[in-house]
Formats: sequence, structure tokens, C-alpha cells
Amino acid sequence: MLKLRPFFLVLLTALFLSSCIKDEAQNMEADITQVVIDPSTTPMTPIIGNNTIVLYVSPNIYDVTKFKFDFKTTEGAKVSPAAGSEQDFSAPITYTVTSQDGQFNKQYTVQVIELSESTIPNEFAFDNYIIDAAKHYTIFVDVVNGKTFDNWASGNGGFAISQTGLNNPEQYPTTFTTTDKRSGTSAALLETKLTGALGAMFGKPIAAGNLFIGSFNTNSALLDPLNATRFGLPYNRIPLALEGYYKYSPGPKVTDKNMKEVNMADSCDIYAVLYNREELAATEKGRTYLNGGDILTHKSIVAIARLENGSKTEGTGFVHFRVPFQYKAAFNERLVFNMDYNLAIVMSSSKYGDQFLGAVGSKLTVDDIKIITQQ
Repeated sequence: MLKLRPFFLVLLTALFLSSCIKDEAQNMEADITQVVIDPSTTPMTPIIGNNTIVLYVSPNIYDVTKFKFDFKTTEGAKVSPAAGSEQDFSAPITYTVTSQDGQFNKQYTVQVIELSESTIPNEFAFDNYIIDAAKHYTIFVDVVNGKTFDNWASGNGGFAISQTGLNNPEQYPTTFTTTDKRSGTSAALLETKLTGALGAMFGKPIAAGNLFIGSFNTNSALLDPLNATRFGLPYNRIPLALEGYYKYSPGPKVTDKNMKEVNMADSCDIYAVLYNREELAATEKGRTYLNGGDILTHKSIVAIARLENGSKTEGTGFVHFRVPFQYKAAFNERLVFNMDYNLAIVMSSSKYGDQFLGAVGSKLTVDDIKIITQQ
């Protein structure tokens, strides 16, 4: 019998392994995953959206015309301008991220806001929006003193993960309507939709149309959707009432997370919450926003204004509502004006959509929302 010497055994083994193991594929992701900035200089956790990043910084600390910050990306990705490079942020800057394999790129519009006054206006007509360039969903924005602010978020980014081939804003749960509006050029249209096979596999078969002041973390959209919603932004006025116009048509059949029919009618939800951000951060290890699990229950909440009855509206026209803020805790007026408090406005086409309980086809249209404040 032929005997192989140890050297030849090693050589054959190496050749065998090299023929069976290919080089590991390079990363195809092109995302900024984390912003690195001194937390003592920023009152809010940096907001990373699908294509936007907003950094709120305390006033009179940085020169925004010579501002720099660091960030982390998906493995191997390259960014231009480079992380840590000094930029003039008196206007938004576009960052381009290229994946490790060089095949994919993604652009982020980065905005630095000195928090000397709230970016949240008191009136919302839903006439201003942009369409995501890659996924084609609607993003509502506010224009204040000629500047555009990404105050509004929705679950559209998560819905884009659960579905493929979406190329029209109308295919998403949250979009605009130019034909069914009360005033201006458009209104917000929220509709409860099926999430498809992937959503059902994760036990999340429906997605309620939702729209809220805050941000949405798409990275945890499927695994932890309640924590993906980050409600509220800094506000420096004392709210008295939430007012606006809406119409609501529930879908024909309410189902639960197992798609089993439930004997109840669907209803919409519209509410606003004022909470003490500094108190929240002190008790929640620096967390500066409420999420889907505690937006109506956390002890930092000062006041809530909520639509009492979100059932089907009569007729075809818009219905006016005005609900007062119910104050459940004392507030410090000086700290409110100092923007230590956050305000969230939340709207949903299925009131219990966060529990995946709702009716496919439920539609909520809202327009001309106002926050009535103390003069």
C-alpha cells in the first residue's frame, strides 16, 4: 500500500480546503447605524431615519458652520464626506454611503439643529411631503420659517421590509391624498394593510397606517416593532387642546395576530402626549423618547389629549374634533420654555394595530390638525 508522508498529507488537505471554501462574500449593506456625539451636548438621541439623520444640539456650544461628528456604518462601508470631517451645517449636508462590495450606495441628508426653539409648528396641513427615492413611500415634513424639518414618521419603512416590489406611495399604509382633502393641496391618508408572507411569519400579519411626531427605527421593525417607534420631539409651549378634522371608514372584518376573526368593529386613534424628557432620561438610562410600549403609560407623561370615540364617521365629509389636554402631573413652566419637554402627536387607522388587531381596509384621513396653546 502506498504511504503518504506528512508533508503530502498537509498539502492535500490544504488543496482540498481551498477548493471547498470560497472567499467570504463582501457586505452589501450601506447604512449609517449609529451617530457618535457627546451626550452632554445634545438633549435628544440623534434620530437616524431611512435616509435622514437629525442631530439636536444644545445652543451656544457648537459652531454649526464648522461642525463635525463621528458615526458607525455597516461592516466595510465607505462614506463621503468622511466620518469626523468638518462641515458647514448651516444647511443640510448629503452623505453617500457605499457598501463594502461597492455595488450599493445610499444617501443620507444630515441636519444639525440648535435647539433654541421647537421645530414643531402649531398647525399641520399635510401639504408638504417627499417620496422616498428607493422605496417610494411618503414622508411628511413641516416647513417652518422656510426650513424643512423631518418631524413626522410612520411605519412605512418597516412595511417596505415586509413587502417587495412596491413602487407606488399608494401601496403603503401611510400616504397622501390630493382628491380627498379638506383644504390645501393634500391630506394624510392612513390605511390598515396586510404585511404579506414575511410579516405573517413574524406574527405581524397587518400594519395599521400610522403617522406620528418622532422617528421610526427600521432596524427593529420586524423583531421589536413597539420599540421601533420613538414618539415625541422637543416642544416649548403649554398645550391646551388638540384640534382637527378627520373621516374614518373601518374595514369589514377585524382579525387578530393569527388572522382569526374577532367580533368587534375597528376604530381609529388620534392623540397627543406631552412628557418630561429630562425626567424620562434620568430614570431610563438616558432614553429621550417614549415608545409604543409606554407612550400612554409612562410616569414622565404630564398631559394627554385623545379622541374619545374613533368609530366610523357619518356621511362623506370631514368631522371636526377638539379634545382638551388632561393634565395628570404638575409641570415646570420655565422648563417647558427651556424645551425639557417633548410633544408627540399620534394617529392610527386601527386603534389596536400595535397588537396586530385591526381590519384590513380601515381608512383614516386627517387634515388641518392644530395644537391650541396657552398664550
